[in-house]
Amino acid sequence: MKEDNQGNRHARGIVLVTHIVTAMVKIIGFLFSGSAVLMNESIHSVIDCLNQGLLAIGEKRAQRGRSELYQFGEGRATYFFSTVVAMTVFFGGGLLAVIEAGQNLFDPAHEVTNIQFVVAILFAGLFVESSAVQRGWQEIKQQNTDKQPLFTFLKESRESEILLGFTEDLFALISVSIALIGILLTALTNNPLFDSLGGIIGGVLLVIVAGFLGKEFYSLLIGESASKSDLKKIQQTLATEEVTEVTDLRTLHLGPDELLVVAELVIQPKITSDEYAVIDRLEQEIRTQLAPKKNVYLFGDGKTKAKKEMITEGRSSLKESAYFFTNSGCFEC
Repeated sequence: MKEDNQGNRHARGIVLVTHIVTAMVKIIGFLFSGSAVLMNESIHSVIDCLNQGLLAIGEKRAQRGRSELYQFGEGRATYFFSTVVAMTVFFGGGLLAVIEAGQNLFDPAHEVTNIQFVVAILFAGLFVESSAVQRGWQEIKQQNTDKQPLFTFLKESRESEILLGFTEDLFALISVSIALIGILLTALTNNPLFDSLGGIIGGVLLVIVAGFLGKEFYSLLIGESASKSDLKKIQQTLATEEVTEVTDLRTLHLGPDELLVVAELVIQPKITSDEYAVIDRLEQEIRTQLAPKKNVYLFGDGKTKAKKEMITEGRSSLKESAYFFTNSGCFEC
């Protein structure tokens, strides 16, 4: 696990350096050309840098583990910093791009110089973004074992890095494609109108991304249940002959790799008298089914109902035993 974390940090460091270099080239190109689409692409690249930096902070906080104040850890820190990226960086950057490109649209003195330089930078950006989308798509294919449609997978995903990273890369690819079309039309017609329109459309795309991601991360911060596929695995695991009824089942993501499962079970006493063994076995099976999640906290408030013949006052009564179990054991209460 430690080697995986080091590998992730190393990969993120390489990506961050790439985004910083790309942002610097685009900013220099904008300063020399005055292109609205290149200004928009510069904002995109700066957002990429901030995105990687804030995700690294969130991931570091999420790995702190349990403490007296945060007894289930700080796993949702990644969701918080992802929300910050979506609602401030994306929305603010998109709004700035729309305002600046809109001013250029109505500015008769607006012109684009060094168009060949701008086109070369945009083609390089197109290659970088295409590579990023391809890497993200391969990662999604590996995790999308249920073969869900892309939009459904992104909405069902509890992985903030995939949700934020792939969505941003995909819209960045669309944006740089629009920017390239805009600047080529400007070069062909000698009309900077297309440059300004390309910048406005790119800014609007950023605002749309901010709205979509803000909605998704709000839901994750509040606390989403297990995904439909994970919930189905839990239900199938609990559907054994020892369990006659699942009276209540609730799940909550404490972070991308941590899941809280609370189940109230009715154990069939005619099949087994060892409730402890049944509970331990179900707990381990659920952990195996939900791998590769790092941690699964499983608590049960199971009621084993066994009808006992009582001689007292000639009546029969029902004796109930409730069990509360954690990673370390099972306790009668």
